[in-house]
Amino acid sequence: MLRKIFTNRVVLNTVVLTAFTFILEMVIRLFTSAPLLDIAVLRIFISSLIMGLSISYINHFFPKLVGRILNIFYVIFIGIYEFIEFGLYNYLGFFMGIGNSEQGTKVLGYILDFMNSLKPEYYLILLPTILFVVYYIVVDRLIMKRKKRNNTFTTVQKVYIEVVTFIAIVSLCGIYYLTITSEKMQNELQTESNYSLWLYPENSNLTVNNFGVAVYGFADIKSNIMGIDAEDVMRIEEERNQEKENNNNINKPVITDNSRIINDEAWKKLIDNTDNENYNNLNKYFINREITDKNEMTGIFEGKNLIIILMESVNEISILNKDDFPTLYKLYHEGISFRNNFTPRNNCSTGNNEFTVLSSLFTINNTCTANTYASNEYFEGVFNIFKNKGYHTSSYHDYTQMYYQRRKIHRGLGNDKFYSVTDLGIPYDSKYEEWPSDVDMFKQAKDKYMKEDKFMAYFASVTTHQTYNVSSTMGDKYKSDFTAKGYSTTLSRYLSKMREFDHAMEELLNELKSEGKLENTVIAMFGDHFPYGLTDGQINEYLSANNANYKVNRNSTTGKDVDRTPLIIYNAGMDPIAVSDYTSIIDLLPTLLNMFNMDYDPRLYLGTDIFSKSHKSRVVFADGSWQSEIGYYHAPSSKMTYVDDATELSGAELKEINKEINRRQKMSATAIKSNYFKYLGNGLKKYQDEIDAKKKQEQVVDKKNDESEE
Repeated sequence: MLRKIFTNRVVLNTVVLTAFTFILEMVIRLFTSAPLLDIAVLRIFISSLIMGLSISYINHFFPKLVGRILNIFYVIFIGIYEFIEFGLYNYLGFFMGIGNSEQGTKVLGYILDFMNSLKPEYYLILLPTILFVVYYIVVDRLIMKRKKRNNTFTTVQKVYIEVVTFIAIVSLCGIYYLTITSEKMQNELQTESNYSLWLYPENSNLTVNNFGVAVYGFADIKSNIMGIDAEDVMRIEEERNQEKENNNNINKPVITDNSRIINDEAWKKLIDNTDNENYNNLNKYFINREITDKNEMTGIFEGKNLIIILMESVNEISILNKDDFPTLYKLYHEGISFRNNFTPRNNCSTGNNEFTVLSSLFTINNTCTANTYASNEYFEGVFNIFKNKGYHTSSYHDYTQMYYQRRKIHRGLGNDKFYSVTDLGIPYDSKYEEWPSDVDMFKQAKDKYMKEDKFMAYFASVTTHQTYNVSSTMGDKYKSDFTAKGYSTTLSRYLSKMREFDHAMEELLNELKSEGKLENTVIAMFGDHFPYGLTDGQINEYLSANNANYKVNRNSTTGKDVDRTPLIIYNAGMDPIAVSDYTSIIDLLPTLLNMFNMDYDPRLYLGTDIFSKSHKSRVVFADGSWQSEIGYYHAPSSKMTYVDDATELSGAELKEINKEINRRQKMSATAIKSNYFKYLGNGLKKYQDEIDAKKKQEQVVDKKNDESEE
């Protein structure tokens, strides 16, 4: 009987499919440096068993050949899916969800770069798929033939096995649910609870660490079909934990000469007249955030022009060698340089990080935020703030809108005019390996903004875009200069493109100088992400040759040095300032607004003015990980790696930091998805107009009373 059971189609197939799924997940955990012995592994084993048992139960109703084909399809589908997901994690730093799939279809040209980024050992992920396909083609067939001759069950035995199997599936699902909800099976330092991740797996890395790749994919599909969102998760979590934010116990700030005074009368009226629970939760959160004080940097650039530049695929390679990139070196070392700055990776890095710079909001991990919510309006967006001060605003990009709907996105942030490559009249090639010269972008854009009395202009460069492993006009232009120094061909093509971008910055400085506006213009520059098209080894090749004090490893669980990027604020004639605080691009906008002494509310920006005493020297990454002077917290594994001699944080301190980070990210996602800032901007204007009209009416009445008394 025992032998019959273990050679039964359902039982045997369950063992095989469970083994396949679990082994595949463990191989990926090995390559992501996730723990191989913790509660998550038990959870992944149970889910592997549920999948194996469910598929076996379903396909045993079909003829053996059909069942075998279904098994082979499952093995191939799961194997390829998990290989692609890991490849995207290795390449971009995140596992991909449905919300990013539309963007992924636009970058099929990356396939060669994608494959080159994979280390040879990563292809071992495909080994279980190959072995188990062979098993079903050869071994399973032989077993089923032998079973047909020697092993049969009575009808009663078959019904018994089917009933027991169904009960086993239901029971395993119940046990699995307990592993998600039981407090004893939670990591208290985790930035999000397992229940939250199951409901809405926006944080793909943390979800995969706790549930595995296959269940992450299922949870992602489930949340999209059911329409579960960040605000739903926050509400359910509060109900489960019976925790309500007490917004009445906020410490009142001490008013000083440096205090930034903001009148909340209109906002309070808006709150009193808002019934929408979601908007009111956001109102309570934002109105109770800290109003950062003014400081010694407040207004140092008041009245000057501003140019913000996105440096495509630029990391700290650009500022290490004066001979290679003299203009970038000059801007970095003669301006305000942020020596520990990071641009956090996400699934849509250029578009999302551009949006973060222009709004100081965290983007949403599982979608290309800027495109998905392109119709949103942000009265606190950078273009609106400067336009309200009388600046002419415009933005420029020397490529098409194939990837990002910049014309629409920038309009929602307050931009007057967006110019694409065709608007600028720059010739371009639609071939993936060819990108226009940024020199031409600055030349063609000059007359569209530089004649204005006061201007704020935004540029998104493109020359340094991948790919670097094939010949291209910009990649070959200065390639020989770098191969002569001993650099590899692929790296040399990237460096060639970087030199062209350096010349573009030289062109901009010369234009400003010739127009007599160099001293009256501030240039702020940020990198959108490190050069994805280079391998870690190729990046380290340049870092080592130029005496950088670190090397990169994009899959490291002990640090995010791969995401180091230059952040520069430059004004001709200023004294150089080197900032050692840990910063990221989300801090750039509030820092600039303070330095230009703009009328803005710091509470509406989820970054912080870097020069404020309230700024925390800490970088927050998209998956909830963070880095500071004391070390690096890896959110997927809830592991803190301290630097030498650092004072370790208590569990309570770590938990509090993680809670604050998670709250900011969730509130940002909720605000974006609900178009909150459009509601807030319109509401504040409406009630401020009412307040002003009432005051004006009272003044008229007072004047009449005064006249009558006379």
